[in-house]
Amino acid sequence: MQKPTKICYILPDYNKNTDSHFFHLYELLEELSKKIDIFLIVEKSNVGHVEIGKKSYVQKFKFVPLRFLESFFAILYARFLGYRNFYTHYCYIGGVNAAIVSRLSGGKSYYWNCEPNWLLKRSLFSQIGLNLSLKLSSFLVTCGETMKKGYAEHCNLKLDKIKVIPNWVNLDRFKRADSKDKNSRAAGSRPAGQKTKNILFVHWLSERKGAHLLVPIVLNLCSRVDSINPNLRKFKFLIIGGGPLKEKILEEVRNNKIDDFIEVLGEIPNKEIIKYYAMADIFIMPSLLEGFGRVLLEAMAMGIPYVSSDTTSAREISSPIAQKFLVRPGDIEGFAEKILTLLKNQDIYDRFRQEELEKIKEYSLDNTVNKFINLFI
Repeated sequence: MQKPTKICYILPDYNKNTDSHFFHLYELLEELSKKIDIFLIVEKSNVGHVEIGKKSYVQKFKFVPLRFLESFFAILYARFLGYRNFYTHYCYIGGVNAAIVSRLSGGKSYYWNCEPNWLLKRSLFSQIGLNLSLKLSSFLVTCGETMKKGYAEHCNLKLDKIKVIPNWVNLDRFKRADSKDKNSRAAGSRPAGQKTKNILFVHWLSERKGAHLLVPIVLNLCSRVDSINPNLRKFKFLIIGGGPLKEKILEEVRNNKIDDFIEVLGEIPNKEIIKYYAMADIFIMPSLLEGFGRVLLEAMAMGIPYVSSDTTSAREISSPIAQKFLVRPGDIEGFAEKILTLLKNQDIYDRFRQEELEKIKEYSLDNTVNKFINLFI
């Protein structure tokens, strides 16, 4: 009888109420734990024990040198128990230690990163940690072919050292309910008789994510609508997320007297985010830099046409019609124009929905579980 695959998975953070993509990781780990033997090491958590996999360990120390040593010995203990495959999601301390332990003991280390790091400014500590994780690990795992080529070109990595596992979405969780269900927004239905079109933004409120462009896009869209058909002014931007630009956006909304067109909702846990997607007609992702843009997968799964920056992997994951709604990063007029097209052209809107609901099947959680396990076979 074949022995089950054994993986030591190193996770930087565990918080069930997170508003980040990490909630998708928890779902992946829970599904993986049904099929393979997982030893989970968590660098920090808001709970003392994480019940995922056969074994788990939550690190105790916060002081970096002690965190490094604790991480090293936790990984070494996993190796002692027979775990020879180590998979680290983003964290540098875990990535470096997993690479060292696997090199010394005959194991393999896989380091996940899906950011265009060659375009980012990092602290010296972060840059050293990233470089060591990339160079020492057996393999880099990233989210798409575009990112794979980027790492090979800018980080001097051989293509055969880079594996690809796309991001994913749980299609059982992110789905529209039957349109006959008039009472449940959270289930994915539209409120009966709703006329206002909701345009949804879900991301960290920072310049990198294009949050500073939201108010200018609204103002430009209002101007365009007024010159074409004032009746199209029945729209509202729902802005979800925390971050350094939240107060600035609120101030800009007040100064421009556009409270009727923008509502800033703040941070929403990912496990509760579906009800806001269910209220949305259009999704917007104006990021200046983006490795993959998992929020696009969430919008696709909910059948919400989107206007997105044409960054890194966005074109790779978009259907043919969706690719026509990718805009040069920072192009305020382009975003307003594409949003207006979706507001006024029902045929294009409907075709967009049909194509993305078919395309999203490629990025299901079930597909990713199988691809992940195949990494180690």
